[in-house]
Amino acid sequence: MSKKPSYQQLVERVAALTVDWYRAQALVRDVRQLLNNEYQQYFAAHGEPEPNFRRINPNDPAYTPVINFTNQTYEQLQKAKQAKGSAKRRMETAVRALMAYRGEVIEAPRLAAVRRANASGETLQ
Repeated sequence: MSKKPSYQQLVERVAALTVDWYRAQALVRDVRQLLNNEYQQYFAAHGEPEPNFRRINPNDPAYTPVINFTNQTYEQLQKAKQAKGSAKRRMETAVRALMAYRGEVIEAPRLAAVRRANASGETLQ
């Protein structure tokens, strides 16, 4: 059976995972910027299929060339987003472990009483 981590080890783990999450977040931001630059580069050279439409429509055949041009970077962005989500989950798990070690509990807020009324202001409950 393994020994439970100490408070200091838990704090260090939270700090390390927070840095990992920040790096993953920065990578997503950088790859998204790279993808946007590729879109601009392609549209500057070939023109936009719909100049007043800001989105890439994958179902429209007019966008197939730009999708093929940016496919590698787009897949890189999807992997970076997935890594960011995984890093966030690991960080949150470490924070929960630290809170459990300290005996902290987060209680959900109490539900407010729901008051329903009709158009004339009569309570329906």
